[in-house]
Amino acid sequence: MAKSDYITLLNLPGSVSFFAVTAMRDLMLPNMLGEEQHHILYWSGRDLATKLPVDETALPQLFNQVGFGTLTPLKQKRQERQYLLAGDVVATRIRTYDDPDFQLEAGFLAQSLQQVLGFAVEGGSAIQRRDQNVILTVVMDNQDSQPTADHLIDLATDDQQLP
Repeated sequence: MAKSDYITLLNLPGSVSFFAVTAMRDLMLPNMLGEEQHHILYWSGRDLATKLPVDETALPQLFNQVGFGTLTPLKQKRQERQYLLAGDVVATRIRTYDDPDFQLEAGFLAQSLQQVLGFAVEGGSAIQRRDQNVILTVVMDNQDSQPTADHLIDLATDDQQLP
């Protein structure tokens, strides 16, 4: 897929069936990936983020657009940040599946921040079953510099092209 097609996909009208997405995420992928599911999904999230580089302030909008749920910053320390991932999609996955995986979202968030901040970022997820949400935690190592994205997508503009 051409890089400019990602912008087109983000701006398509309508939505995909929630069932279609969760069937792939929570029924098909665990069988295919087996014990490595969490690791593969984490690194897949990181890879996806490299294709959709946005400013940190645009992450909640992008999370919503790609169907991950509602992302809200919670706590920020010098080398650690926590975000709340919530919404219908998150709550339904937690209620419906025994072992829903949110490592895709954790990897996506970690890479998104790394390519904006310019230093190493690692992430993880913790399901809060009682509250039916997920805490995404990222840890930053500002001593380990990493390349930043050459160009960030401005989600407010419909006709952009990725580099």
